[in-house]
Amino acid sequence: MFWSRGYDRTSMEDVAVASGVGTSSLYAAYASKLGLFLCVFRRYCEGRVAFVAEATSAPRTDLAVVAGQFLQRVVDECGSSADRRGCLMLNTIVELGDRFPEVLDISAATTARMERVLAETFLRTAAEQDLILDAEEAAAHAERTVLASQGLIQLSRLRVPRERLAALAAHSARASVWQGA
Repeated sequence: MFWSRGYDRTSMEDVAVASGVGTSSLYAAYASKLGLFLCVFRRYCEGRVAFVAEATSAPRTDLAVVAGQFLQRVVDECGSSADRRGCLMLNTIVELGDRFPEVLDISAATTARMERVLAETFLRTAAEQDLILDAEEAAAHAERTVLASQGLIQLSRLRVPRERLAALAAHSARASVWQGA
């Protein structure tokens, strides 16, 4: 509900009805709507890091393939939801970032972890292919790839057709990573 409707438009009563758990039980477990939301938000963000790791776990032939596999999975995920609600993390930064510093802290830590997963994968792939790639270059490639993924998510919310998103993902995978690597 928080993802589809947003924090402000979701009440504890809405959550109670949808979950079948009484509001008094929700308050006992989480103390407040914000407490419940932050628990849900942390779990979602952990899932995003796991998504990046899983999306880049297939055999890799080169650096562009790693980025391309990840970005294509982002496109696939965007197309799997009819409501194209985007990313809870990105939506929440916009909705709550100014009011709740925890949201920005969790989001920044999640983004950094996603970038680390990608950078480590880029470094392993480069080593397997006998390419020279240092940690700083791998981190820069990872930052650009995560940035591209977030742009694809936002474009999906604008109802950009899946074919266009896939083409942008492929272009971004090639463009963001490979000058000299």
